Amino acid sequence: MNRIDSLQIGHSHVKVHDFSIKREITDDVNVEVNFSHRHFFYAIYWIHEGNGIHVIDFEEYNIQPDRIFFVKPEQIHFLCPEGKIRYSALQFTDDFIIPYSTDIQATMAVYKDLDKYEKKRIETLFDQIYTESNANLANSTAVIQSEMHTLLLEFKRIGKCDSRISTIPEVLNRYKTLVDSYFVKERQVQSYAYKLGVSPNYLNILAKKHLGKSALEIINERVLLETKRLLLRTDFEISEIAYRLGFNELSYFSRFFKRNTGITPHEFRIMMNKMYQK
Repeated sequence: MNRIDSLQIGHSHVKVHDFSIKREITDDVNVEVNFSHRHFFYAIYWIHEGNGIHVIDFEEYNIQPDRIFFVKPEQIHFLCPEGKIRYSALQFTDDFIIPYSTDIQATMAVYKDLDKYEKKRIETLFDQIYTESNANLANSTAVIQSEMHTLLLEFKRIGKCDSRISTIPEVLNRYKTLVDSYFVKERQVQSYAYKLGVSPNYLNILAKKHLGKSALEIINERVLLETKRLLLRTDFEISEIAYRLGFNELSYFSRFFKRNTGITPHEFRIMMNKMYQK
């Protein structure tokens, strides 16, 4: 197996399952592997004991008890514990949750620290899902999907109750979703504004007010993130990555990357390989 890979549930190359739940585990290669990798599914990790660092899309977050991490499809991540950690893991595909979809991308922050009341509610839902997944009863999939829907709504409620999280206008969330879908082919704010029925200036005002960056910066950051993912997880030549991301000239692609990171794509690849492929 390559040290950077795109993995299905069970951390294999073949899609066998659409859903998996594990409770109170310490070391299971079917849940997590010891190198940086990308998922084709959603994953929720609830830390019970232990410390360390969790790298998600090149950002480092502390591992600590009663912190829940949310990893989305396509994200590159790597658990770097200091010794053993004990955690519970819930993994599921888009196909599994579609019947009860609740705008998962908006629901999931990077992580959430649970207070004692939130912990009790989440623990009850985790236990219900785990029990149902092992009961072998009729209609168990539908029951699990319904309970998963409730769990995701609970996470959404917890997020809204967190005073540290500002309310982002719906049009800005829709803009970010459109950028995530079309950033390879469309780099102009005006085109997205037209699709949303607002002016480019209005998008800029919202982006700067709620996110502290311009609407164009949001597009550029998404291009940059995908560039980093491809540099780390694939063996594509840099020229091929540039082509895949819609750059007509390698020199322009290299300038774009260095302007935003301070280093060349080649230097970034070498640095990340040393950091995340130990």
